[in-house]
Amino acid sequence: MAEFKTEAPAEPTADSAGAEIPISRKGKIWLMQSAGAALLIAGWAYFALPHFGSAQFFLDSLVFCVFGTYAFIAAYNARRETVTLEKKLRYSLIRRNMHLESMTTRDDLTHLFSRRHLFDRFERELQTAKASGRALSIVVIDLNGMEQINTSHGHEVGDRVLAAFGRFLADQARGSDVLARIDGDEFAVLMPDADERAAEAAVTRLLTALEKGQLFEEDDLSLKTTASIGKSGYPWEADSVDQIISSARDSMSAHKREQSALVAAAGGAPADADAG
Repeated sequence: MAEFKTEAPAEPTADSAGAEIPISRKGKIWLMQSAGAALLIAGWAYFALPHFGSAQFFLDSLVFCVFGTYAFIAAYNARRETVTLEKKLRYSLIRRNMHLESMTTRDDLTHLFSRRHLFDRFERELQTAKASGRALSIVVIDLNGMEQINTSHGHEVGDRVLAAFGRFLADQARGSDVLARIDGDEFAVLMPDADERAAEAAVTRLLTALEKGQLFEEDDLSLKTTASIGKSGYPWEADSVDQIISSARDSMSAHKREQSALVAAAGGAPADADAG
């Protein structure tokens, strides 16, 4: 399966969400506890010591012992509840920040990565490839026929087709590949440590899988579609993100023209021009 994990932090736990109390707070808590103990001892000395050796002394000592035990238990419970509440608040904040980060890195419809995340990741992967002397490839895919599907069946069905294609990509890609939806019906597969031969194999695999089966089957509706696919990469095609993307799109456009020419020669309708 291809990579679906974001680079967000791991799921927070109660410990990671604030189990450690800052040193300054620990110091304040210790001072408050010490002050409470000192006040209790001073009260015991003031009220009980004058009666030392009498029954009143033992009675006063017992009262202060019970009161002190209760006070320390109450203080301990209050501190524990405060720390627990702080953990919950921090945990909630971490989860909220993770959700907000996910919203900026994921495509809502397909749950693939967003265009922004792909380009950010592409820059990092390209730097790594240059530093390590490894290849890096990208495959750009344009799903043909989406305008006709939207017109004939409605945009809701069109959205479900796009979501189905996202799942299709995940099934076909390598575990290390980064999948993204970069435009309406345009997708990309970033392939770390993949040379031109690996990229060509990926293109062939995608086209063969699309040809073999129905992309979308739901109730009594079954839709089969085609795709125009282009590839490019480092170092075999270009050495910057913009150049590699541009080269891949040129390759995709050339593939679309080839498809249209074949369909026209067979007397059918050409691939939709809007997806080019």
